[in-house]
Parts: sequence; structure tokens; C-alpha cells
Amino acid sequence: MSGNILAVVFASKGRTEDKPGKLETPHPLLGKSMLQLALDSVTSLKPEKIYIVKEDEKGEIPEAGITGRVHPITARGTQASIADVILSQKSVLTRHKGKDILILDARYPLLRPGSLRSFLHHHRKEKNVLTRMSADIRDSGQRSRGEAGMGVYVFRIRGLLEALDDFSRRRKTQLSLSSLLQAIVRDEEKVGIFKCRRPEETVALHTPGDVASAVRILRDRKIRELEAKGVIVLDPGSTWIDLDVNIGRGTVLYPSVVIEGHSRLGKECRVYPFVHLINTRVGDRVKILSSTMIEESVIEDEAQVGPFTHFRPKTVLRSKAKVGNFVEMKNTVFGERSKAGHLSYIGDSIVKEDVNIGAGTITCNYDGLKKYQTIIEQGAFIGSGTELVAPVKVGRGSYIGAGSTITKDVSPEALAVARSRQIEKPGWAKKRMKK
Repeated sequence: MSGNILAVVFASKGRTEDKPGKLETPHPLLGKSMLQLALDSVTSLKPEKIYIVKEDEKGEIPEAGITGRVHPITARGTQASIADVILSQKSVLTRHKGKDILILDARYPLLRPGSLRSFLHHHRKEKNVLTRMSADIRDSGQRSRGEAGMGVYVFRIRGLLEALDDFSRRRKTQLSLSSLLQAIVRDEEKVGIFKCRRPEETVALHTPGDVASAVRILRDRKIRELEAKGVIVLDPGSTWIDLDVNIGRGTVLYPSVVIEGHSRLGKECRVYPFVHLINTRVGDRVKILSSTMIEESVIEDEAQVGPFTHFRPKTVLRSKAKVGNFVEMKNTVFGERSKAGHLSYIGDSIVKEDVNIGAGTITCNYDGLKKYQTIIEQGAFIGSGTELVAPVKVGRGSYIGAGSTITKDVSPEALAVARSRQIEKPGWAKKRMKK
């Protein structure tokens, strides 16, 4: 059924049926642009070539896993029509006379691959030269606005070229989709309509309300897909999961969780309220406690993070490590079974296994011009309120006394204390109060 087909996806501006196009929306829909969503569905048909009509040379073309098959077409101005594209690609179409060509408007990004396959199957079964997709068109509130055509067509290329030749012979007006349709009808070729039976797939994105509606639909789809794989989503209405996110069986997502980008979560994790993950890889049986933000980081099996923890990019938390309240990490590898319980900043560091980081520890990694690395070897104990002035290395099994400012390397199994001597002046406070 699939294959033996070319595809054209419109990503240029325009509002009429003869000039399909896209809504100007800078924000993606659950991590994907409208164009990428349309391409995801089109590629299910395994087209030999995909032509993307864009409004200018700078328009970005998604990869969509179809490198080598995508061919951009720059629109003439900002109102390229289906007829314009067909005319501009006539020589290409002539080389593919025995195939079909699908034309899709990217304003309909909710069309599922299955609907497109049914559409193509119907076209071929009925032996149509042209089949148009129609639907019970609904607004952003899912109220019916009656049946209407969508910006989705499939042509038999041989019949399309014949209609184009017929139009050229009779030419009295400018070429348009309507004039092409008239030429097909004059040639007594078969034209059909395929009605899309799922109203949610027919929402066209013209307004912010349409975008919000599309996001709700995509979010529901994604959550149902995850639930079918054994993921437990306790409050779907407050949960945001991008389309490219992957989550393992038995993981529980509590309310108000946001997971974006290409994040991956393993099996049997617990993700508590107000956690926000961006492009993060999480192992199995990990706990991420409330109000935690993690960006472009890795958390290995059985680790625990949070609450109120912030991992900035390039942080790696090794297996069974624990990082707690109000700890920030950046560009750091934090070792197996190591702990940083609260109120610390660890940046540009390598922390080995079984290290204890006391409350209030700070790695002083930046001198105003450059950043420097801190290395803490296995089994070291860092006392509360310590400042580690990088570059510095703390040796294996050593102890740092609380309140120290460490500016030199510490030997293995040594005790390092670096703080001012305490001075006491008897009666000083009493005299001050009398003043």
C-alpha cells in the first residue's frame, strides 16, 4: 500500500485552500514543530522523495530521519499554491508518471500515520486520479463547523500531467488548483473524497487557541501511549511530556511534572511534583524529589535527587549517589554512593566514590576570567562550610575540617584545617551594651 509515492509538504504562508501554509508559532508542540509533526506522518508512507515548500531560503528543514529524501522548494514570494508547485516540478513529475503524489498542508499536524495510510489505500482502491481529504471541521473548542475540505490531496501523477497539458491547451486564466480540478473533470477522470473519521486529527492551526487545542490532543496521545507501556501518570491534566521522551515500565509520575526534549527515564523511577527535566537521561529505580530542575544531565541507577536541587548541563550522578536540598551542580561527575545533603555548590568537579560533602560546601571554580577544576578522591570527608578554591585536589580518604578555605592540594588520609585562629575578648560585649 505504501511506497511508490512522492510527497509535498507545505510549510509556507497562506490561508486559502489553494494557498496552504503554516501558522507563525515560535513555540513547538510538545517539542516538535508543525512541520516535523507532518513529516513524521508522511514518512510512514515511505515516499521516495519529500518536497518541502518553504517561504525563503533560510527556512529550517527538519531531518525527520529521512536524510537524502528531503528536497526543499523555495516559494515564489510568500503565497505559493499547489498549482505553482506542480508547475515548477513538472519535469520531476514526468519522470515518475506511474506513481502517486501526496500533497499535505502542515497546518494539520495532528493527522496520524494510520489516517494517511487509509487515505492512500482508499485512493488506490477507488482508482481515482484525485482524492481529496475532508472532515467535520472543528474549532479550538471542538465544536463542529460543518464538513469541509482539508489541505490534503493525493493525485495519480499521470492523470495530473494530462490535466496540466489540457489546461495549457485551453489556457484562459492563471493556473490554479480550481482550474486543474476542472481540467481533470473535463477529461472525465475519477475524483473522490475521503472523509477523515477522527475529528481531533482535523484541527487546523490558525490561532493561539488552535495551538492550545493541539497541545492538549498531543499530550493526551503521549500519556495514553506511555500508560499502555506500564507508566503510571497520576494526574495527566497537570503533566507535560514531550513527544520524543521515553519512559520505562513501572515509573510513577506525580502531578505537575514537566519532561522535555529527548529525555529518557528508566524503569521503576519515582518523579515527584514540580520536577522539570530537559534532555536528561535517568536510569532505573531513581528517585527525583519535589521542585527539582535537571538540564542535560545523566542520573544513573538507584540514585536520589532533591528536593529543591538544580543540575545544570553536563552533570553526571553515579549509581546510588544522593544529592539533596538546595544543592546545585554543573559540569560535574559525582561518584557512586557519594552524598551532598544540602546547601552546596559543586561546579566543574570530579567527585569519586563514597565522598561526603558537608552542608554549605562551595567549589570556587571561577576567578573572573577562567574556570578551574576541583577533584575529590574516593572516601574523602568535606566538613560543613568548606570552600575549595580551584584548581585543587583533595586526596583519597582525607578529612577537611569544617569552615576551612582550602587553597592547596590535600594529601591522602590527611586532616586539613584552614581557618583563622579564634580570638576571644572577655567582657567586650557587656561594655558595648553599656554604650
